[in-house]
Amino acid sequence: MGILEISVLTAGIAIAVGSLMTGLAQGMSVAKAMEGISRQPEASGKIQGALIIGLAFIESIAIYVLAIAIIILFANPLSIPASNVEKAKSEVEVIKLEMEKIKLEKELAVLKAVPEKAAVVKK
Repeated sequence: MGILEISVLTAGIAIAVGSLMTGLAQGMSVAKAMEGISRQPEASGKIQGALIIGLAFIESIAIYVLAIAIIILFANPLSIPASNVEKAKSEVEVIKLEMEKIKLEKELAVLKAVPEKAAVVKK
């Protein structure tokens, strides 16, 4: 199983667990708020305000889980070093080939210059 498959599996599990837990927390919060309002109808405004703030905090957890899952899927921080290593290896190979080309060009220039010098020495 490669990094991509593990990343997809991890993101799926994160979304599933994050959605399940935030859904349960929101359901419990609303149930308790309704229970409190039914016991004290005169405090319904305060209970409703506290409920909305609590639901916003719970929902922010779900958004954080979604953001992390998207980062795992699309930015894929686990696979970036592997691609950088492959890129660096290919760049090293290119540099080695360029150095070999320069070395061969110098040797060729020396070999071309040798017959000219030999002809000058013979005369």
